[in-house]
Amino acid sequence: MARIPLVTSRDQIAAKEQPAYDAFMQSRAGRPNVGPYSLLAHMPEMAQRLEALRLYLRDEASLPQKLQELVMISVAAEMGCAFMTNLDPEEQTVVDFSRELLQHRKVSRATFDAATARFGQRGTMTLTNLIACYAVLAYNMNTYELEASAHPTEKALP
Repeated sequence: MARIPLVTSRDQIAAKEQPAYDAFMQSRAGRPNVGPYSLLAHMPEMAQRLEALRLYLRDEASLPQKLQELVMISVAAEMGCAFMTNLDPEEQTVVDFSRELLQHRKVSRATFDAATARFGQRGTMTLTNLIACYAVLAYNMNTYELEASAHPTEKALP
């Protein structure tokens, strides 16, 4: 159970923050307000800005969607949610980079060079910031002890 009440409806938000909440929910394109977003909605302006960053990075073509999904899973795994095996070399580069950055707060020259060789400068920057974005979500989930709930629109981690 989460340490604070989850925001599941607009009426839980102070009137002065409801426009920011409305914009945040609109940016989520009708997706349910579940998971870390039900925590972040306590600060709808911040939630809106983090969602804008996430959407910007998700639209960035320098890192394919398949690998962006792997970043999300890698961050979750590094935060204690899942473990992956049987990765191809491109996927392994993403996992190695994610784990190294999260464990050591930096990456080695070899890991950096491998990512840059595979994804280019822009792709490596996208990778770095996507990891940071998902880490913010994971830190919120862990701080407030938010458990992953089963939801029909969200796939469970492996």
